[in-house]
Amino acid sequence: MNSNGIDPRTLRRCLEAAATVIVANEPRLNALDSAIGDGDHGITMRTGFEAVREKLAGLADDAGLDKVFKEAGMAFMGATGGAIGALLGGMLTAGGTALLGRTEIGVDEFRLLLRAMETSLIRMGKAKPGDKTILDAVHAAGEALEGSPGDILEAVSTAAQAAAAGAQTTSNMLCAKGRASRLGERVLGHPDPGAVSFSLILQAFAECLQKEASSCGGSKEGTSALGGGSI
Repeated sequence: MNSNGIDPRTLRRCLEAAATVIVANEPRLNALDSAIGDGDHGITMRTGFEAVREKLAGLADDAGLDKVFKEAGMAFMGATGGAIGALLGGMLTAGGTALLGRTEIGVDEFRLLLRAMETSLIRMGKAKPGDKTILDAVHAAGEALEGSPGDILEAVSTAAQAAAAGAQTTSNMLCAKGRASRLGERVLGHPDPGAVSFSLILQAFAECLQKEASSCGGSKEGTSALGGGSI
């Protein structure tokens, strides 16, 4: 990573960090899903990110941002089943398409990335914000960047905090999509597992970037706090 944005090598490290966080949170994600679903969300996420990790290890050193995202997305989809496999894999590949030709992810590219992910979710999942899905965390992250964060570290940290808050807000929502929609008010008090997963991914990205900046002596005071991090 340089002072202006995330290069492809740093992106790989961030995805590796996300894989580590998802694997560590498998029991938690399964428990969240047990309350409103089949109880296997953590298993699916862990399986998908293990495939992502394996794919990244075999990519050419000169793979660009778009290639890294697209290959990660296809690996995730290929290794998983169910709705989250298609949705999260589709988000990653959509992000790759949006970044075609870009050599680094700055604040503007990060906004573009989140918008592409949200558009992909709306198209594939036919959902909208407030339906208690992963989209609620993605939308909250994008909305948080409507201002002008000073640099990419601030932008990712801000988005991570917003995604965590958005995921927690789904506890107060009824399910409008999927099998959980048949549970009615029984889903109240339980956050959507997909939304929590996305917040964990962004949290991992933010912490990875903060470590990268610190190791280069480039961290800025005030940009390393995630406001408590996970939800």
